[in-house]
Amino acid sequence: MAIRTRLKGLTPEDETVLRAVGAHLGSLASRDLKTRCADGLEHDAERWAVRKRELTGESSARWAGSITKASHDQWALARRGQQAHVESLEAGVRTLERRLALPVGAKGTGREAGGYRSRKEWFAKSRRLGVLKDRLAVVRADRDAGTVHVVRGGRGC
Repeated sequence: MAIRTRLKGLTPEDETVLRAVGAHLGSLASRDLKTRCADGLEHDAERWAVRKRELTGESSARWAGSITKASHDQWALARRGQQAHVESLEAGVRTLERRLALPVGAKGTGREAGGYRSRKEWFAKSRRLGVLKDRLAVVRADRDAGTVHVVRGGRGC
């Protein structure tokens, strides 16, 4: 979550207070995101309410609501990205398996590629297939367990 605006005429004390508030809310958001990710697929409305109540004690109900919603949205976005990654890996595995099953040098059609051009290329792609299958197994296990990997932050301004 980011708020971008220009505040004019701030005193040094104002800047210090704003930075302290930003650091405090940022630490609350980081902790809440960690909690949300740890909940995984077990998360429900009751758990959301508990998280919001815990944050309300250290901020306000309005900030707590914003932070918990932002954490949930980040988790959901990571989950959609994880599913897209699984689908991409599955498509790569299917393509490699189909082409490896063809004889070396087999001609393709207008719709599908043929076999690999050389034995060397076939060997390299067979190794690539193993790497993709291993990566796919790890990502599927994370998806099935409800584990997502989220990093807070972004480009510096």
